[in-house]
Amino acid sequence: MDYKTAGVDTEYAQKLIHNLKDRISATHKVAGVGEVVGQYGGFAGRFAPVSIPGYDVVAATDGVGTKTQLLRRFDYLEGIGQDLVAMCVNDLFCSGATPAFFLDYIACGKLDETWYNRVLGSITDACAQTPMALLGGETAEHPGVMPDDDFDLAGFAVGFIARERRLPLTEIQREGDLLIGLSSSGLHSNGFSLVRKIFSEIENKSPAEFKAMTAERTKFLATWLAPTRIYKEIPALLQAAEIKGIAHITGGGIHENLPRAIAPGLGALISTPEPFRLAAAPVLEQHVERAKLFHTFNMGTGLILIAAENQLSRIREIYPEAAVMGKLVQGTGVSI
Repeated sequence: MDYKTAGVDTEYAQKLIHNLKDRISATHKVAGVGEVVGQYGGFAGRFAPVSIPGYDVVAATDGVGTKTQLLRRFDYLEGIGQDLVAMCVNDLFCSGATPAFFLDYIACGKLDETWYNRVLGSITDACAQTPMALLGGETAEHPGVMPDDDFDLAGFAVGFIARERRLPLTEIQREGDLLIGLSSSGLHSNGFSLVRKIFSEIENKSPAEFKAMTAERTKFLATWLAPTRIYKEIPALLQAAEIKGIAHITGGGIHENLPRAIAPGLGALISTPEPFRLAAAPVLEQHVERAKLFHTFNMGTGLILIAAENQLSRIREIYPEAAVMGKLVQGTGVSI
């Protein structure tokens, strides 16, 4: 199995967006208001408003994806808001921004307080944890389009940054800079179309095995459905250490996400690709080639920092688990 056979083709999605690059870029200057600045295809978009000299507005959007289906199936909605907020706000952190406010969008077949209160309550809890304000949102019922008991959600996080503190600082990245991993809380919110396909195969071919796998609820939820980690200490880290770039390891794994934080002409040599072992890894490895797992999941690493070696001790003061995974080298792409 792989992500593509599970129904998700990340390369095709990237190609479609690339084909529209010129049309998208044509919208980037708004007369009298401001303009989009920074590299194309970053983790979050930066907008330089003319009314706030020296500062950029930073925004990111994401969702929880098909993880929602498993959260519904196993009646575990208490962490879904953290998944939503984290997937957006961790992208903001990659730009160096401090989060300010969040908005949510919930689409459903029929509104029902039995799930709605748990979902929205978990979003408010995650915003408080970050911290950031829950500014507002939208809930839309789609009767006849979505089943009554179905729902999906998306989020939008906005923050601010002084322009001279923006990330990545590609102009000061150098060969030999360290790639430093921070642990994930689990699978986060990516690759669940493949997870669901694996679950389906196990359940169909060996119902007893699947029953045993899900029998211990606490362990099962922690292994497969743990809420996405919010790296809320990043603003403090950026004050304490010189960080040259941050990559959020989401769908597409290290291979697709790390290059987005690296300067042109430099590549990543990963000597320790799995410093934090996923609890779900043994099952995943029974169904997917190990190399393909690294192209789909975070494999235990939620963020990768780029910094000089002399910054490692400062980073570990904020994130004690920080692990050196490799270094920057001349070239392109990621070598594991």
